Amino acid sequence: MNELKPWKITIRAVIGLMCLFVAGCAIDQKKEIATYRKVIDDNKPAAVQIAPDRVVTLTDALKLAVQNEEQLSLQGENYLQALLTKDKTFANFLPNVSLSADWSYTHEGSLGYINGTSVSSPQQTTVTVPGQWNLFNGFRDYYGLKSADQSIEQQKQLIFDVKQTVLLDVAQAYYQVLTSEQSVDVLSNSLTAQQANVKTLEEEYHVGAARRLDVAQAESEASATRVTLLQSQADVRTGRAMLAYLVDAPILNNPLRDDFNPPAKVPALDQWIAVAEAGRQDLIAADAAVRAARYNVEIAFGQYYPTLGLNTTNGLLEPPYQAGTFWNALFNFNIPIFTGGLIRAEVRQAWSQFRSAALTQEQLKRDIDQNIRVAYVDLGLAHDELAELQTEVLASRDEYYLAEMLYKNGGGTYLNVLQAQATLVSTQLQLTTEQFAQKTAYFNLLRTAGELSYASVTSTTRPSEKAITQLATQPVTQPSSRP
Repeated sequence: MNELKPWKITIRAVIGLMCLFVAGCAIDQKKEIATYRKVIDDNKPAAVQIAPDRVVTLTDALKLAVQNEEQLSLQGENYLQALLTKDKTFANFLPNVSLSADWSYTHEGSLGYINGTSVSSPQQTTVTVPGQWNLFNGFRDYYGLKSADQSIEQQKQLIFDVKQTVLLDVAQAYYQVLTSEQSVDVLSNSLTAQQANVKTLEEEYHVGAARRLDVAQAESEASATRVTLLQSQADVRTGRAMLAYLVDAPILNNPLRDDFNPPAKVPALDQWIAVAEAGRQDLIAADAAVRAARYNVEIAFGQYYPTLGLNTTNGLLEPPYQAGTFWNALFNFNIPIFTGGLIRAEVRQAWSQFRSAALTQEQLKRDIDQNIRVAYVDLGLAHDELAELQTEVLASRDEYYLAEMLYKNGGGTYLNVLQAQATLVSTQLQLTTEQFAQKTAYFNLLRTAGELSYASVTSTTRPSEKAITQLATQPVTQPSSRP
């Protein structure tokens, strides 16, 4: 019985150590998530609380999207997994130590002999601590660590790239809602004026001052405007639903206020291309992928080198039970002589993957240059069209006012009035669309260059923007004051 006491003490100690190890292996999920949230939020809290009646600015919508977007968190998990891959790779440099325990039972009739003395061995317990240490692995672990560093950088840059895509999607949805809401205002004002005209024409028809054809044409035009208004109102609802989905917040009925002020002038095209090639996040990620692929070539080639390892065993409790500790050590040395062409195939495959990564990077660079040129042209076109549409709306207002005055004075037909009115509504809607299209085009240029961020949004509205809104929505009561 006295011989069993050390075993019990050893086993209890082992159980205690295992409990400590299990307690230390608990994973702090919040800490894991915070690892990539720091990258997403740029080390700044992005918490935004939206009350049901609060005005939601574009800045608020962008912050809400970054705060709640699952796509960003998914990319953040990829970044976290890249960090964990590096930890696993670094573990290859360290020895592995484990605890092994065996217990066996033998029938009482079985006898063993120690020093010539017969003993009964009903049970047998063995406790050992084996260890393994990779001393040299053909530099594969070293280049694996280098490759892991590049993968981390790649995933980090992809977070920034996805973040810009999310910001652009939110901005486009936000301006789509504003465009639809302003279209509703334009059509509502036009419909009010048309319904008043219908009522006036019906009264004039009853006294013989207007033709039935004029009444029918006015009713038809008002009905067509009403249908377009219903479509615009539906666009507002669907657009708000999409915006609420993108920002993951209940803002279906919150008033919106644009606080983005695009600059009057933008840098030249060559500067935008240079900025994109130097700082576009997915291009930086592609460059990191190329470097990682190059290190993977060294990993594959490292299989040609010999490997050296050390295996050790410490017997804590082994029969025959004698005082002292039992150690043994074994060095493993391996040189690959013939592997059936497997290593060569893996090296060739690694080189192919490297070339593919380099080609992908080059293609992405050319795509970015092309997209920059297109986005730059679109922004210039939107700016020029906005200026021309303001002139066109003013001319359409005068045309409608003069056509109406001419008809009232008996010098024209009501069809001319309806045509002028339809032209005015059409140009007002185009002006409304183009006003926000210019901002969306600038956002798209920023995103294409990799420069879209919160700093892109300012909290002022230029007087000219208010004038455009008034020009697009106010009813015609007098001719314009153009020179």
